[in-house]
Amino acid sequence: MVFCFVAIIVFGILGIFSAKYRSYFRESLHCIKRTAMLKPCDTNFDQQMKAKITAGLMKRSERLGKIVYKQFNKIAWIFLIAMIISTFFTGLSIYNLAVYGNCNGPESTDICVLNPEGTSGVGSAADLKPWLVTADDDPYIGNGNITIVEFGCHACPYTKKAEPILKELLIKYDGQIKLVFRDFPVERHKLSKQAAEAAECADEQGKHWEYHDLLFERQKELSNETVVAIAKDIGLNITQFDECYNSGRYSAEVEKDFADGQAAGVYGTPTFFIGNITVVGPKPLADFEKAIKGQQIANENINACVE
Repeated sequence: MVFCFVAIIVFGILGIFSAKYRSYFRESLHCIKRTAMLKPCDTNFDQQMKAKITAGLMKRSERLGKIVYKQFNKIAWIFLIAMIISTFFTGLSIYNLAVYGNCNGPESTDICVLNPEGTSGVGSAADLKPWLVTADDDPYIGNGNITIVEFGCHACPYTKKAEPILKELLIKYDGQIKLVFRDFPVERHKLSKQAAEAAECADEQGKHWEYHDLLFERQKELSNETVVAIAKDIGLNITQFDECYNSGRYSAEVEKDFADGQAAGVYGTPTFFIGNITVVGPKPLADFEKAIKGQQIANENINACVE
């Protein structure tokens, strides 16, 4: 009986591509229906398939065929449990992707095969055009002569996960690097564009980075109410902030950042441009340091032999 549950899934999928498996699917479905009505399966489908499978294996390996024949029910149970677990985690990944934009869950920085964000590594990716990237007039922190331009989304969990690494870089390379944040709101993330515009309004009052940090801290609860609450928490003039935010004053600015990012080949957040080197995703500190040292070589700030 257990085999019928395995068979209905396996032959159901194979039946999409080949008609010869559809009869097996119908037989397994018939057995499951009979079992659901507390009636015995009257086709001996599982025994027929047991004989068919083991006969095929015996042609290749008599020993393997005998083992499978003796342990057929146990093997069927293992396959059934494996399929249930696989189905559960696939469903969980799809749920996480729909809710959090990351199939591994809201707190994960692992790469999601369903999600294009963060899939590239360090290097000059063919679809990225660092020579088109500028700091524009966007908010920056630090005063070094090596500029890191980040295209990020305040509602993106990958962008959030890159934040601790960036803060560590700013401390370690104090006086050597300047970090510029350019908006690249990912549409499927709730309120991504609104959060970007709100951060620009905070910048108008000289508190972009304080607002920026709290947006990431409260990313899970992001809403229009949160946007205003953060402004109050960092001491902004609320009247001025409300007027700025509700008027959409920085809508064009955010759209320009997004368009510039697209022109440079940005396809996911966060994407970093460090000279002609690119880093996509929340990569380890060592990857950013490699890019910084490469730019130091380009700027002739250190002596090095380069191939």
